[in-house]
Amino acid sequence: MKGLVNDVLSIFYPKAVKPVLVRAGLSHREIASLQAVGVTTVSWATSMEELNSAFVKKALDAGAVGYHITNVESHKPGKEDQHVMTATATFYHINHKVAYG
Repeated sequence: MKGLVNDVLSIFYPKAVKPVLVRAGLSHREIASLQAVGVTTVSWATSMEELNSAFVKKALDAGAVGYHITNVESHKPGKEDQHVMTATATFYHINHKVAYG
């Protein structure tokens, strides 16, 4: 959860990107070699937990090791007057040339 909070805060406070990792056991060198490889969206979530779960699933399905949320927007209320969120995230993969020389 701390990773998700830091991810969301980084949208509003620019700094070095530290993606939320979805794969355990990465070495420091592998983490340092992460590179952005693609973008995806979620447009149906009603909570940050739903956004997190959706991006974790999408990242794992794409073979990514992490993601970083780059944009979140809230739209008109959905069912039961809940606001619906649309978010964009960037996926990260290990750059094998850098990580393994």
